[in-house]
Amino acid sequence: MNPTNLFAPRSLLLSVAGLVLISSVAGCDRAGTSTVAQGRIEPAYDKATGRLTRLSYDSNNNGTLDTWAVMDGAKLTRLEADENEDGKIDRWEHYPATAGSGGLKQPPERIERATRFDGQVSRREFFEGGVLVRIEDDTDGNGATDKWETYAGGELAVVTLDTQGTGKPDRRLIYRPDGSLDHIESDPTGSGEFRVVK
Repeated sequence: MNPTNLFAPRSLLLSVAGLVLISSVAGCDRAGTSTVAQGRIEPAYDKATGRLTRLSYDSNNNGTLDTWAVMDGAKLTRLEADENEDGKIDRWEHYPATAGSGGLKQPPERIERATRFDGQVSRREFFEGGVLVRIEDDTDGNGATDKWETYAGGELAVVTLDTQGTGKPDRRLIYRPDGSLDHIESDPTGSGEFRVVK
């Protein structure tokens, strides 16, 4: 029962990986301007060192830049996307500081989303070794997490909710390994002691 669209920009990441290789091979001219700027891709380099610092990309070839890769040379550190092209970032992918030998193939450690397309992070997805382990959501837009999802082996195991807006979880849904609901627990007082209710 994996959430859909977790790695929607995966093809985008592969495109960025290709762009990094092209950009790093092509280099820049004396003015520090890329020799490969082709409309869809706009690399930026550190003027002092010549290192690649950013790739701006038009992922759907409509003439609007909508994806930005923050780079440390050939290493991707963060990917930002404006998925609805309204001028606000809607998705941030954070990559490990030490990418190891995987380089650009390294999966993100964390993906943050502005689910209301307002530029404000309301959902955080956490990964370990490319496998989803937990999600934190602000479902009502008040700036506080009120839904926590825990995954085991990439499958949903527990959903914990703050249904009263107190900042403390008061309901838990426990799932079986096959994805079916096992039982529901409640803690109406917020004491941290959950009891099976269904």
